[in-house]
Amino acid sequence: MDYSNSISNRINKITCHFEDGKLEKEYQDFRWNKIRNYVRNLMIISEVFNMLLRIDDIRLLGPNPLYIGFHTLGILFWIFFFFFLSDDNKKKWHQLYFTIWIIGLMNMGSFSYYFIDPLAFPVKGGVLPIIMILWLYVWPYFFLNSMIVTITTTIPFCLLVLEQGSMTLDQIPYLYVIPFIFLSTVKWSKEKNERIDFMKTKKLESNHTLMNNTLQRYFGQTLAEKILKDDGVLAGENSRVTISFTDIESYSTIIEHMSPEIAVKFLNRYFTEMHNVIEEHGGHIVSYIGDSVLVVYGAPKKVEDHELLAVRSAMKMRDRLKEMNKKWDEDEFSRYWKNNGIGEIKARTGLHTGSVIAGNIGSERMLQYSTIGDVVNVASRLEQANKEFDSNILISQEIYTTLTKDLYSLCEFKKEISLKGRETLTKVYSI
Repeated sequence: MDYSNSISNRINKITCHFEDGKLEKEYQDFRWNKIRNYVRNLMIISEVFNMLLRIDDIRLLGPNPLYIGFHTLGILFWIFFFFFLSDDNKKKWHQLYFTIWIIGLMNMGSFSYYFIDPLAFPVKGGVLPIIMILWLYVWPYFFLNSMIVTITTTIPFCLLVLEQGSMTLDQIPYLYVIPFIFLSTVKWSKEKNERIDFMKTKKLESNHTLMNNTLQRYFGQTLAEKILKDDGVLAGENSRVTISFTDIESYSTIIEHMSPEIAVKFLNRYFTEMHNVIEEHGGHIVSYIGDSVLVVYGAPKKVEDHELLAVRSAMKMRDRLKEMNKKWDEDEFSRYWKNNGIGEIKARTGLHTGSVIAGNIGSERMLQYSTIGDVVNVASRLEQANKEFDSNILISQEIYTTLTKDLYSLCEFKKEISLKGRETLTKVYSI
């Protein structure tokens, strides 16, 4: 189905309003945000123009009390709306204000001229078709309000000119009816197209929001923003980062008696809490590998002191896991591992810092943001080394040298160990 036709079916054929009241209000709010400055400037210009007309009319007609009273009321009405109503009230009432103002202004003006200066009345009133064009296209009326204003000002004027005899009945269709039908049709089409454009814009924004939310769900906020900014290129670049590798201790034993559904529920709850902590510290989750999570600090968004952020994040993750164990005890979720001799869930983390290549890796048809380099391997090996020292978090010498005093004092040197793939020994510290 054509999208424009689908929108058209939601627009009332008579009023040109959306059938859905909520959608109509949304459109009116949207439109007000676009026209409020225009309305303000238009009111100023129109009042200046009206003041010039008043001065001219008073000069020609004299200080007639009826005419002066009419214009005084119009000025007070203008001042009230322009200065004393809030922007929210103007948004709500500007259509009604313009409708009443123009109807009152035109009808009172017509009757004033008719009774005060009958000879000048047809001349003054002869500009009505021009005024009709102005309020149909210059004044920011909705279609329905335009029709109300046009009909309620034109009919009284036509009755007056017929009564006066300055115009015959057969002249009225040519001067007013035909222009009115033409202008009304054009006005309706114009407003309908504006409403269709609004819905198309709304649809595009909705699609963009959906795409952004989907990208964030699968790639994280930082990477999602960078994908949209760089058109998904994310070419590999050399970056100094800190890599964190975290794994659940005795994971195979923990899920041994869990159904797949329960295992997924368990992991999702665990990863959700860990993700919140990681995001708080500026980390980006590169991948989930079973129960393991690989995190990079310092890419794709560059951050200062990524070493410190990574260490504090790891410590916070450990604290958060302790809190989760208490909740699992309360809802008896812990029976799945306590029945297998595991008192609580623990996690092991390895941290290392250095240079990596960070960017999109893969084929043109399927890419994955990844980090490549020795830093990743070292972090993984350090995570495994926790088994040897019965520790939770192991950091390398490179990270240890960047720590602040408060973290420095919490560290304990373990020893120099040999890591697979590295010729030199690696100094490791627990924290």
